[in-house]
Amino acid sequence: MTRDEWIDRLLFATLWLALLGYALFFAPSGPTDLFAQLIDLSLARTAAVDPIAIAVFNLLGVLPTAFLALLLFETGKPSPWTFTLGSYVLGGFILLPYLVLRDTRAPLDSDPGPFVRAIGSRVAGLILLLIALGLIGFAIIAGDLGAFAAQFQHSGFIALMCFDLLVLSLSLHRCAASDRRRRALSMSGWRAQAVRIPLLGPLLYLALRTPI
Repeated sequence: MTRDEWIDRLLFATLWLALLGYALFFAPSGPTDLFAQLIDLSLARTAAVDPIAIAVFNLLGVLPTAFLALLLFETGKPSPWTFTLGSYVLGGFILLPYLVLRDTRAPLDSDPGPFVRAIGSRVAGLILLLIALGLIGFAIIAGDLGAFAAQFQHSGFIALMCFDLLVLSLSLHRCAASDRRRRALSMSGWRAQAVRIPLLGPLLYLALRTPI
């Protein structure tokens, strides 16, 4: 195992423990009606929740899809399917243990099924990038930092969403860098710098990535 792989495993383990610790000891108490808040976030009811929280909620659907595009090509043990699909519900709580345990020495699948080919295509990467840009723009234009801060302080679910987004963004960056190494892909010029931008950089990488 290379030095970079050891560093990645240590980082993923640290992020997982930090996420657990925040959820157990530091996150504010949850809303009195979590189901109602989930409905408000899902339906983008800006009268009930701030647009920044809505953007974060939807980005937590974009990032697991990006992880699908990166991890479903892996052939080692354990299988990535359960962890990556579970991340749509449990986020980093279920995904980070896989990133610690996965076998990065196993070759990538050079002939995946239609679903993996589609989700790992440049078109899918471009769609994810455009969705993320749209959500960030929506949060900047329509969001109210004061209202969001108040909801962050009084809703454990919103606070945990934000922490999970941070953890997944950092993890996605490292996974994209690992994917570049394993595919022996080199990037130069502005692309080499742009793909290192947290959150958006890995999505740009997926939009630029050539097939195996």
